[in-house]
Amino acid sequence: MTFVNTILTSGLLSFRRPPNISEPDSPTADHVTREQLVTSKLARFAQIPASEIFALEPTWSPLGLTEDTAAEFLEQHGPNIPVAERPLAALSILWTALWNPFNVLLIILACVNIATQDVATFVVMMAMVVASTGLRYWQEMKSMVQALNLVRSIVTRVRVVRRVNGISQESEIDQKLVVPGDVIAVASGDVFPGDCVLISSEALAITQASLTGELMPIDKTVRLIAAPEPDTFHLLNNDNVCLSGTSASAGNGRAIVISTGKDTYVAGIAEELNRKRPENAIQIGIRKVSYVLMGFMAVMAPIVFIVQGAVSHDWKGAVMFAIAIAVGITPEMLPMIVTSNLALSAVRIAKKNVIVKRFDAIQNLGAVKVLCSDKTGTLTIDLVSVSTSVTDNGEDSELPIKLAYINSFLQTGTRSPIDRAIVEHTHANEKGPVLGDHQDSWLKHGEVPFDSTRRLLSVLVSRPSTDGEGLLITKGAVEEVLERCISVYRQQQQSFSPSLSDFKLERTTYRTLTHDDRRNILDTSKRLNEQGLRLVAVACKCTTVKPFMTISTADEEDLVFIGFVSFLDPLKPDAADAIKELSKLNVQVRILTGDAPAVAGKVARDLGLLDTRNVMLRSAKGDEEAVDAISEADLIVTGPQLAELSKDKDAFAEAVQRAVIFAKLSPYQKLEVVKALRAGDGGRAVAFLGDGVNDALAIRGADVGISVDSGTEIAKEAADVILLEKSLGVVALGVVQGRITLLNTVKYIKMACSSNFGNVFSVLVASAWLPYQPMLPLQLLVQNLLYDFSQGSIPWDNVDPEYLETPRTWSALSIIRFMVCLGPFSSPFDITTFCINWYVRFVFLTANSPLVTLAQTNWFLEGSLTQLFIIQFLRTGKIPFIQSRASLPVVLVTFGMACISMAIPYIPKVNSALHMRPPHPEFYAYLVGIIAAYACVVHVVKILYQMRFKEWL
Repeated sequence: MTFVNTILTSGLLSFRRPPNISEPDSPTADHVTREQLVTSKLARFAQIPASEIFALEPTWSPLGLTEDTAAEFLEQHGPNIPVAERPLAALSILWTALWNPFNVLLIILACVNIATQDVATFVVMMAMVVASTGLRYWQEMKSMVQALNLVRSIVTRVRVVRRVNGISQESEIDQKLVVPGDVIAVASGDVFPGDCVLISSEALAITQASLTGELMPIDKTVRLIAAPEPDTFHLLNNDNVCLSGTSASAGNGRAIVISTGKDTYVAGIAEELNRKRPENAIQIGIRKVSYVLMGFMAVMAPIVFIVQGAVSHDWKGAVMFAIAIAVGITPEMLPMIVTSNLALSAVRIAKKNVIVKRFDAIQNLGAVKVLCSDKTGTLTIDLVSVSTSVTDNGEDSELPIKLAYINSFLQTGTRSPIDRAIVEHTHANEKGPVLGDHQDSWLKHGEVPFDSTRRLLSVLVSRPSTDGEGLLITKGAVEEVLERCISVYRQQQQSFSPSLSDFKLERTTYRTLTHDDRRNILDTSKRLNEQGLRLVAVACKCTTVKPFMTISTADEEDLVFIGFVSFLDPLKPDAADAIKELSKLNVQVRILTGDAPAVAGKVARDLGLLDTRNVMLRSAKGDEEAVDAISEADLIVTGPQLAELSKDKDAFAEAVQRAVIFAKLSPYQKLEVVKALRAGDGGRAVAFLGDGVNDALAIRGADVGISVDSGTEIAKEAADVILLEKSLGVVALGVVQGRITLLNTVKYIKMACSSNFGNVFSVLVASAWLPYQPMLPLQLLVQNLLYDFSQGSIPWDNVDPEYLETPRTWSALSIIRFMVCLGPFSSPFDITTFCINWYVRFVFLTANSPLVTLAQTNWFLEGSLTQLFIIQFLRTGKIPFIQSRASLPVVLVTFGMACISMAIPYIPKVNSALHMRPPHPEFYAYLVGIIAAYACVVHVVKILYQMRFKEWL
C-alpha cells in the first residue's frame, strides 16, 4: 500500500508537535544562525510520521496543490530561482579597480599639482591612474563575463503533482514555478528543486556530494514514527530530508517541498556570501605599505620646504620644490607596475586553463602557505572503482568479484555506482564471463531488487548446459549479508576456473559458519574499512531452477559467505606529484571534507600527508619533542570534535593548527577552520579549493578562493579563480606565477623607494648647503619618470629560483628596512657630484651663476645613470651579469632610458625647455668613476644586508 493510500484510508492522524523542536515563530535571527532557522523549519516536518505532515498545513495535500493555491504561493514566496544568478556589476568592478590605495595617493598629489598650476605633472599622474584602472577593469570584466558564462544554467523541468478540476495529475513544470507545499515525483537522475521531506520511497538513494563531499549515494526512507524525545535532528545526516540541489541516484519516490528559493539551505549559504569579504593578506600588506609611503611623504616634504625656503628665501619656489619632492618620494608607477604584473600573469595562467576573476588573487596565490582542498575530484578521480577482491580472511581471490559481476551485470534495476564499477572493472580486465560464449554464459531466472531496508540485491542464474541447477548470488552490506549466511567458502588453490565454467558450490568447498568465523569476517571488514575502503559482501547458494519460477526475500537465506569486494575513489595520477611540488614550494596541504575520516585518511596516507612534518603547532618554539609525540590519529579531526572544542578557543585553534584531515565538516565548520588557519602563526595566507555548495563559505573566507568549471554555481560565484582543469598541479603553477608576480612588484617598490629616499636625502643636504637649487622641479620629475619607465619592464624580468621556494607577501617593515639601509648610500656620490658642480673650473657657483644649469645637468645625468645602472644590482641578491641575468626586455629598456637621459642635454628645444646644457667632456670621466664606485658599494652593502636580515627581496 502506498503512502498516499495510507493517508486517505487513515483519515490523517491528529498532529503532534515533533520532539525537541519549538514552534517556528520562537527562534529569531537575533539568537540563532540562519542554519539553525533552516534546521528548525525542516525538523518540524521531518521528525514526525509522514502521515501527519499534511495536518500542519491545511492547504497542503498528498494529492497536490490546486492551481489557484500554487499561484498564490508563487506570488507569496517568489520564483524558485537559483541564488547564484546575479547581474554583472560593471560599476562595482570599475569602482574596485579605481579604489586602490596607490591610485588614491596619486590622485591626491595630482590635485595638489593642478592647484599649483603644474598641468604637466597633473596629466602624467592622472595618466598613470587611468592606465592602471583601465587595464585592471578590462581584465577583470573579461574574466567575470567568462565566469558568468560558466554559471549560466539551462532550464530544469520538475515533475509535480497538482490538482486540476479536483483531479490529481502529474505534470512537468519549470523548476522556477515550484512552491512550498508542492508534491514532487523523483526518479533516478532527478534533482530536488527545494528542501523536501519524503512522503514515499521505493529504494531511493540520493547523491549529496555537493553538500557533504560524500561520493557514495545515501539511502533515504520515509519516517513512520515520531523521533524519540531526546533525538537531535541533523540537517545533513538524516533519513528523510532531501535538500535543494541534491539528486536521486537510484529508486524513486515522492516528497513534499518545504522551502524554495531564498528560504532553502543553499540560499542560507548564499546569504552568508553576500557579507563583506575580509581583507586578504595582499590587501593588508598593500594598505600598510601605502600608509608607510604617505607617512614618509608627510614627514619629508615639509622638512624640504622649510630648509629650502630658509636658504633661498623663495617660499613659493620652496612650495613647488617640496611638491616635486613629494612626487619623487611616491613611486607613481606602482599602480601601473602592479596592474601590468597581474595582467601579464593572468594571460600566462589563462594558457593553463585558469580564469582569474579577481586580479589580487594572483598575488595572493604567491603568498599562500596553506592550501585547503576537498578530496573528491581534486585528489581523487571522483569515480567509484574496484580496489580488491578478497576472501573472508582478507586474502586475494577472484571469486567474489566474478560472482559480483554476474549479479551486477544481469540485474535489471538502476545500476548504482558500485554496480557500474564492478562491470567496468571486469570488462577492463577481461575477467568477466563473456555472455556471448555459450559455455560461459549465464541465464537469469529471477531477481530480488535492491532496497534501502534490506540493503541486498540477489539474482538467480544458471548455465544453459546445466539442467535445473541454479545459483543464487547475493551482494550487499556486510552485516546484512552475513546475517543470512550459515556457511563460509573455503578458498583453495585452483578451486575454480577463470571463466567460472567449472565452478560448483559443492559441500566440500564450504564449512559451517561458526561464531569465531563471524567475528573473523567482521574483523576483516573493520580492518578494510579503516583503510578507507568501502565494502560489499558476496554470498551465494545452490538452488533448483524451475520454469516460470519467481524468487523473493525469503530465498535470501542459508547462504554461503564468499568474500568481499572493496571500492575506493582512486587517486588522480598527478595528485602525488602535485603534492610534492607544493611541498617544494613550502605550501602545506590540508584536506577538508564532509566524507568519513577513514576514507579521507586513506587518501592522505597514500599521498604522504599524514606526516608530522606537516604539523603546525601554535607554539613558535618548534618543539621537536612535541611534534614527535603527535600520532597519526592526532592529525585527523572530525566535525563533532571541533564542535566540542569550539567552547575553548585555544584548544580549537591548536587542533586546527595540528590537524591535516578535517572530516565530516559542515559548510560553516569549513569556514571556521579556514579562519583559524588564517589567524595562526601571526597571520598566514590560506587558499581553499572546492566545488560544492558546502565549500562556498570557505572559498569566500579564504585569501584565495578556487573553484572549477564543473563546480556548483554558488562555488564558482564565490571563487576568485576558476580552474578549467580540476588539478592541484594547476594550482602549483598558479602559486609559482603568483610569486613571480609578487617578487617583481616588490623589486620595483624596493628599488623605487630606496632610490627616491636617497634622492630626497641628497636634496635635503643640498638645500641646506648649496646656494642654488641642485635640480629644478621639472628636471626632478623627468628624471623620476625616466627611472619609472625603465622599471616598467620589471613584470617581464626573470626571478631567481630560490626566491620561489617560500611564500611571499607585502611587508611594510621589509620595504622600510630596504629603503633606509640602501637609499642613503647614493647620497655620498651625489654630494661628490655637488662638489664637482659647485667648484667648476676653479670658480665657486652662486645662485645667479650662468653655470647653474650646467651643474643641474650634471646631477641629472649622474642621478639618472646611477639609478638605471643600479637596477641590475638591486633586482637580485646575487652577483649581476654572472650569477643572475636580467631578462632581455629589462636590459633593452634600461639601456634605452640611459641613452635618452644622455641625449636630453644635446637635443635642441628639449634641453632649453628643461633648462639644461651639454656637460663638459671631462665630466664623463668623473661619471664613470662614480658609477663604478657606487656599484661596488651597493654590492658590498647587499652582502652585509643579506647576512644581517637573511633576505633581499
